Amino acid sequence: MQGLLGAANSARRAAASATFTMLAPLLVAGCTTQVRPTATASPSGRGGVTFIAPRCAAVRSCLVGQVTAADTAAPLSRAAVFLERDDRDGPDVRIVTLTDEQGVFTVVDAPIGRYRLAIYKDARRLEARGLKLGDPGTTLVPVRLPAG
Repeated sequence: MQGLLGAANSARRAAASATFTMLAPLLVAGCTTQVRPTATASPSGRGGVTFIAPRCAAVRSCLVGQVTAADTAAPLSRAAVFLERDDRDGPDVRIVTLTDEQGVFTVVDAPIGRYRLAIYKDARRLEARGLKLGDPGTTLVPVRLPAG
């Protein structure tokens, strides 16, 4: 009996994963309203799926990221997100924001250019260079912060 339940649960997870993979581009493309994000989590508190509500309606360009802990995959709320223009083709630009309760941050209509991204939460940190922003469309950036 235990083996049959395990096989059924595995099949159900695989089907849900395949459905989400197929629908993910539509979720991003269908951004039309501002809605508070919701999340579901597995009973163990690890993993699960976070649904990021549309955040990029009526804007030319948008960066949406979710910051999670690398070791637990839990969303990290109130993580500090810094974006700084990394090229010399225009004026200096610095953007600072915090993640929400689901670990999500949004930057809309940033000036075109390459940026350095730095994210900090307690002893966790991550820095990356070369993130291109400002082009029309939505850029999705999943971030896993390693333990500090």
